[in-house]
Amino acid sequence: MLAGALDNHEGALRASFQSEYGLRLLRGGRLEPHRELSEVLDLLGCLPSGCALFRDMGGDDAFTLEALFLREIEYDVRALGHGLGGGKGTPPKKIPAPEPAHLVRAREQRADEKLQRFLARHSA
Repeated sequence: MLAGALDNHEGALRASFQSEYGLRLLRGGRLEPHRELSEVLDLLGCLPSGCALFRDMGGDDAFTLEALFLREIEYDVRALGHGLGGGKGTPPKKIPAPEPAHLVRAREQRADEKLQRFLARHSA
């Protein structure tokens, strides 16, 4: 059913369905207990920001609503302080949204492969 749709985020989707709805997402995209595709898509569309799936996917939805508000308040306080200080120096930046986990994993894998090649060249 959902097989292949979220290959990079399958574990996070499984965790989100389990924690939010108490449904087990089985390998191959089946849900236990069984649900029709339209219902599964409705549930997927209603997952809250900050759930495991959105944290894994990165971006602003990785933050819970509360964390998003706190990020904005924190930035506003720093921007106010910067302005009251005469606006000198580097202006503050917002805390960046998390990077998608599959990109982080790919970068780490490339770094590991590069390290292994380096060690192989210099081990002799």
